[in-house]
Amino acid sequence: METPQIPGYRIEKIIGKGAMSTVYLAVQESLDRRVALKVLTPKLAADPTFNKRFIKEGKIIAKLAHPHIVTIYDTGNYGEYYYIAMEYLEAPTLKERIKTGLTPDQAVSIVCQMAQALGYAHRQNCIHRDIKPGNILFRTREIAVLTDFGIAKNLEDKTALTAVGWRLGTPSYMSPEQALGKPVDSRCDLYSLGVVFYEMLTQTRPYQGKDAFEIALMHVNEPAPTLPDSFRRFQPVLDRLLAKRPDGRFSTGEEVAQSLQNPLPEPAPISPMPQSQGSTQPAWRKLFFWMLMITLVVGLAAVLAYQNWPI
Repeated sequence: METPQIPGYRIEKIIGKGAMSTVYLAVQESLDRRVALKVLTPKLAADPTFNKRFIKEGKIIAKLAHPHIVTIYDTGNYGEYYYIAMEYLEAPTLKERIKTGLTPDQAVSIVCQMAQALGYAHRQNCIHRDIKPGNILFRTREIAVLTDFGIAKNLEDKTALTAVGWRLGTPSYMSPEQALGKPVDSRCDLYSLGVVFYEMLTQTRPYQGKDAFEIALMHVNEPAPTLPDSFRRFQPVLDRLLAKRPDGRFSTGEEVAQSLQNPLPEPAPISPMPQSQGSTQPAWRKLFFWMLMITLVVGLAAVLAYQNWPI
């Protein structure tokens, strides 16, 4: 693909590429600021279904003003080039950070931030439908940002812009209802967030198969994965995030964040039976000891009396 020429933007280099679009590092000349310029692939831009969806993506994100959602500056088209200009985030993606390893505290912090972002987006009737590590960026090492709303859906918009045969979502992170092609609601995003949480903790995905179809079926049929013992305190939250039926999951992103920030305490060890103060043995053992001593004394007295009894 040749470098696009879009008035008002000076493109410097490619910083990302996917099946639907290419992302460039560019300078917005009117403000002299660096931006990430996402440009729809020309082949798809020629299809009205895709260029409408692309423009719709920009409009969806532009309405989502949240500290953990990427900021949109501009969207439009110039000839065959459909583009979205957004804030440029130089830090590595979550996908890259998982490879180098995250602490449990870092994983919890990132999940809570994404849960809050999703909770906000869901209240605006927007579901993302493609939560995965590659779509989570960082402003700093501590501040995570959700991006790529390319297949997001506004629940108030009844227009069907999905091309026939076009798969929505990424199989490794796809909820069971997405895998089955059923209608979805905001809880599908929370399921995908659960998969991301598992991957952050273990550096592996919960379900792995030989192809996308097999992985999708595993999300539908296989039980929720069990975390290693060192992470067992997170198992109750993970089980709810990865419930096969949406009704078994958290209702909102805020509930997810609250559950992780205020976890249930681990069960206390069972205490031994209370003992009387100043004693090291239970009362029944002391009673048995004295009864045994009395019996021995009485028996000994009887033997001595018999031996000394006059014949």
